[in-house]
Amino acid sequence: MSYCLNSNCPKPQNPEESKFCLACGTELLLKNRYRALKPRGLGGCSRTFKALDQERKHPCAIKLFLLSPEQDQEATELFKQEALQLYELGKHEQIPEFYAHFEQNHRLYLVQEFIDGLNLREEIEQQGTKSESQIREMLVDLLPVLQFIHQQGVIHRDIKPANIMRRRSDGKFVLIDFGVAKRITATVLLGKETMIGTLGYAPAEQLESGNAYPNSDLYALGATCIHLLTGKHPFELYNPIKGCINWRENLPQKQKISPKLGKILDKLIQPFTKDRYQSANQVLEDLNQPEIAPKITFPVIIPYSASVRYPTQSVLGKLLISKRGVDCTRLRNLIAARKRTEEKTHKKILAVLRQKRQGYLNNENSKKFSYQKLHTLSRRWTRFGLKTFAE
Repeated sequence: MSYCLNSNCPKPQNPEESKFCLACGTELLLKNRYRALKPRGLGGCSRTFKALDQERKHPCAIKLFLLSPEQDQEATELFKQEALQLYELGKHEQIPEFYAHFEQNHRLYLVQEFIDGLNLREEIEQQGTKSESQIREMLVDLLPVLQFIHQQGVIHRDIKPANIMRRRSDGKFVLIDFGVAKRITATVLLGKETMIGTLGYAPAEQLESGNAYPNSDLYALGATCIHLLTGKHPFELYNPIKGCINWRENLPQKQKISPKLGKILDKLIQPFTKDRYQSANQVLEDLNQPEIAPKITFPVIIPYSASVRYPTQSVLGKLLISKRGVDCTRLRNLIAARKRTEEKTHKKILAVLRQKRQGYLNNENSKKFSYQKLHTLSRRWTRFGLKTFAE
C-alpha cells in the first residue's frame, strides 16, 4: 500500500504501485524513489511515516516538516543546517542514519534509517513498569550516546519514552527524533527557542526560556527512568509545594530501588542545573561504582590465658544465670570438671576465631563454624574462668 503525504487528503491509502494519489492527485513518490507506506508518528510540527527506498529495496522512514518553505525562507536555511548536523550524528550506531533531505511540493522532508522495534512508551503500555536492573541496562546503553551527541555540540531537547526505541535485531536502545522541526518552527515563528520539549520531561530552564544544556537532556533522561519505574507520567508526580518529583511514594508494590540508583535519579532531576550531573560520563561513573558494603565490626576476641582459675566447690554450688535469663550452670560445671581437656578445646576455639577474623579460613571450612556461636562460647569460657570463679 502507498500512503499519500497530503495532510488534507480524504483517502490517503492507495494501491502499492500507484504514482499519484487516487483521491487528491498528489505525487506519491518522493524524489522518484521514496514511497510512504503507513503513518508511524505525529508531532506538533512533523509527521513520520514508514517508507520504502525503491532504489535500494530497503525500508526507511520519511519525516515531513509541516512548515512550508514559502512561509519563511529562514526556515529552509535552518532546516538545511540542522540536516547537515544530523548526518554527522547518524554515524553513531544508536542514532538513525540520515539518507537524504530535500524539498518537494513546497514541503521539506528528511529520509532516515527505519528502526524496527518498539519505543519505550509502547513497551510500558504492553509490558508494564520496568525493574531496577532494566533501568540500569538502559542507562548504561544510552548514556554513551548522550555523551557522543553533546560532544558534537548537539542537545536532543526531547528525550522521553516515545523517543527511545529498542531495536529488535540486537536489543540496543536507539535515540530518535532530535526535534529539528520543533527548533526551526519555534525560531521562525516565535523569534526564540521556547517551549521546546515535552511537559514533565523537559526541565524548567528549557520550557520557560528555551535555554538548554547537556544536563537538560540528563534531566529528561531521569524523568524518563521515573516514568518507566512508576508507570506514571512525571507531570503527575510533581509536587509544586516542594518543587520536586515524588517518585518513591509511587513505586509499585514490592518494587525496591537501591539507595545507589535512587541517589543517581534524584541528582538527575534536580531543578537547578548546578545541582545536576554536568555530563553523561559523570552519571556513568557513579552508576559503575561498586556498592559500598556495610562496615562489619568484629567483636574483640579475648586472648587465651594459661592462668585460668577454676571455680571452688563453694562457687560450684551456686546457680549461674546470665543477664538474659539463660541458665549457664551446667556449662560452668562441665568446664570445671574437665580442666585440661577443656583448656585444649578453648585454645582450638580461639585459633579458629582468629583465622576467621583474618580471613584465612576457606569457604568449605568456614561453613563448619558459626563465628557468633564460637565467640559467645569463648566469652562464656573466659568469664567463668577469670571473673565469676575468681570471686
